[in-house]
Amino acid sequence: MLGAIIPDLDHVIAEQQENLPTPAKPILPLHLRPALLAGVATVERAGPEMLRMLRGHMMGDNRVRFTDAAENIIARARRSRASSQMQLI
Repeated sequence: MLGAIIPDLDHVIAEQQENLPTPAKPILPLHLRPALLAGVATVERAGPEMLRMLRGHMMGDNRVRFTDAAENIIARARRSRASSQMQLI
């Protein structure tokens, strides 16, 4: 999914013949961590629209899990924004 945010990342990883993390070995190589952080920052800045776009890149059960998690994040963000606006009043 990170390749959907950072163009050509999948191609670069394939060229380097990197083994991406798996549930059995969930450690991301150090030189790939900045790309992950950049992807997270991009999604955070783009907000709910980016989460909804990323949902389109998911399939099957992963799409269902991603949708549930994304909608929870969006709902929490709305609640915190509303409460912070009330504090300004």
